[in-house]
Amino acid sequence: MKSILVALLTCATAASATVLWDGRFNDYTTAADFDKWSWSNQVGSYQTYIYGNLHGETASLWLTLGSQYKNPATTGETQGVKVKINASSTWNGGPMLRTELLPQTTNSLSGHMYFHVSLQIPTVNPPDPAYEHQIVFWEGHYADIKYGQLSGQNGVADTLQVITGGKSIWSVQPVKGTWYNFILETGSPGGLWVSTGSNALQKVYTGSLNGNGGTDWHIGALRLPLNGVTQQITETDLYYSGIYVEDSGPTTQP
Repeated sequence: MKSILVALLTCATAASATVLWDGRFNDYTTAADFDKWSWSNQVGSYQTYIYGNLHGETASLWLTLGSQYKNPATTGETQGVKVKINASSTWNGGPMLRTELLPQTTNSLSGHMYFHVSLQIPTVNPPDPAYEHQIVFWEGHYADIKYGQLSGQNGVADTLQVITGGKSIWSVQPVKGTWYNFILETGSPGGLWVSTGSNALQKVYTGSLNGNGGTDWHIGALRLPLNGVTQQITETDLYYSGIYVEDSGPTTQP
């Protein structure tokens, strides 16, 4: 009886949550739809302006949609996205390699919010752990999901971790081909929820993420240069799925 009551309460909480921004790719038919966005034509769920653009490339060159890029446990979408970077992924000539998506919304996404994202480091074209990869972050870098050797630091390079306030609050040596599910809880009390695959997310950290969220939330690959040396790379891929923001709950199924 107690387990049934808990389940009912969980469902009731999830049902009462409002999705304030939905980035689950349900309004995209092909990757060419990413190319429709511009500052003068802000359509779709994502802003798409950070990618290698020195040779006339478009966003769709770096982004691929498909069911093979989603967490199979996620029922709220039919496809995920593969984000690619290579040696030509210099945005506006900077030294970093970048392909990123940001929410397109009129909602501020600030306050006590739950930012959902699932990601996979694939078995094919995985990121090089010798380089720092910022793969989910706000522009203010108050809460980042990172992979690889952190710039200027020592430690185990093959590490996926969440950093806030300059400290790692969760880390793992990731298994390639495994889906890692996250909820970044902003505002107060704040915290981090994590699971893998189809498992329900559990709160693994309670405390401030040093920020209140916001729309300047980057999903994708940003690779820092290594000791100022020209970056050596052919292709790096990351998969993303289950991206949305809700105002309560949170929904703990991926």
